This record gives sequence, C-alpha cells and structure tokens, in this order.
Amino acid sequence: MKRVDVFLDMTGTITDMESENLAMLKLAERIKRRFSLDMSAEEIAKKIDEFRKPFMERRDVEYVPIRYLVLEAVKNIVPKRLCTEESYWILDEYTKVHGEYVRLAPGAKEGLRRIRERAEHMGIITDGDRPYTEKLLESLGISDIFDSITTAEDAGVGKPNIKIFQMALKNSKSDVKFYIGDSESRDMKGGKSTGMRTIKIGDWTKYGDYTARDLVEASKIIEKYLR
Repeated sequence: MKRVDVFLDMTGTITDMESENLAMLKLAERIKRRFSLDMSAEEIAKKIDEFRKPFMERRDVEYVPIRYLVLEAVKNIVPKRLCTEESYWILDEYTKVHGEYVRLAPGAKEGLRRIRERAEHMGIITDGDRPYTEKLLESLGISDIFDSITTAEDAGVGKPNIKIFQMALKNSKSDVKFYIGDSESRDMKGGKSTGMRTIKIGDWTKYGDYTARDLVEASKIIEKYLR
C-alpha cells in the first residue's frame, strides 16, 4: 500500500471553532469572578481579543505565546497589580479551560482515523502554544495518533512563515506530503511554499490544491490520490 505524510492545522481544522470561542468566553467568566470585575464576560473577552490582535497579525514575523498575551491583556483590565500566584492562575486557566470546552470539528474523529491508515507520518503544524496544544490533544483523546507536533512556540514564528513548516518537515518520511488547514493565507500559502499538496477545509480556495468540507472528505481526497 502506498503511503504519504500528512500534516494538519489544529484550530478550525481538527477543532470546532464555535467551541474555541466558547472556551474564551468561559475563560472571561472565570477572570470576571476571580477579580470581581465590573464588566461582562463578553466585554472581557473582547478586550483580550483586541489586545491579542496586533500580535497575532504579525505571528509570522515574531511569535509571542498566546497565554502570555492573555496574561498581559488581563493585567490591563484588572485595576491592581497582579501577584505571582494570580499571574500563574491566568496562564494555567487559559490552557485548562480550553481542555474543558474545546471539541472536535464535525467529522474530525473519523477523518483522522482514515488519514492515519494511509499516513506514513502524521503531524500537526499549529500557531498555538506548546502546553495548550498538548493539553488539548490529551483532552480530546487524540494525542496518541500523531507522530509529531510542531507549534509556533517551538519555531519562534507562526504560519505562513516557511520556518515552521520546515521544522515540521524534518520529521517527514515520504516523498509525497499533504497539508490540511482552514486558512487561505496561513495554511494554504504556507503549505505551498514548501511544496506540499494542500487541502483547504472550506468551499473555496485560491492557493490550495483541493477543497473539502471536513476531514472525512479530506481523507477521501488522499485515498483517491493514492489509488
């Protein structure tokens, strides 16, 4: 049986974006209670997102771990100087709450199983932090199916910077490599820059080679390619 190497994005590809957004809202609720803030959880979540945005937009140049961005955002919200214990609580809670609330995207479990059957090497390339990614994979019950995990924290830059892809591809074993993701600018352009065949999760792509509604459909594209 012919095999390929398959690398996947995490957020919005393996995980469900609605549950990702819910996790951030739940984190905001806990921050509100912990520090008795006189604003809604929605307002807190919005302020965190606004603080993170400029850093995330330049993640391909220099990566700042997201948990530290959340911490700095909260420092700007809380009307007092945070003690060391409170800072560690925020860092830990960011990872913990995502492990509790983030769920697999529809079709992800079956799609990952089918991809695993055909992949010589199966890895993740994600813009997430290392502790966050490891905790989430463990919570979702899928950490054992991946051969490698490459995070933006490991590479020092996020997608579409070629550095993070090159770091991941050091683990590659096959000549044919697929990359699956949901972002046109970060995943499709980044994957193509290293010569990978790319599958866009969504109904349209300019830079990708294929489109798929979910990981089940993506797995069928790979299976068809290998016939």
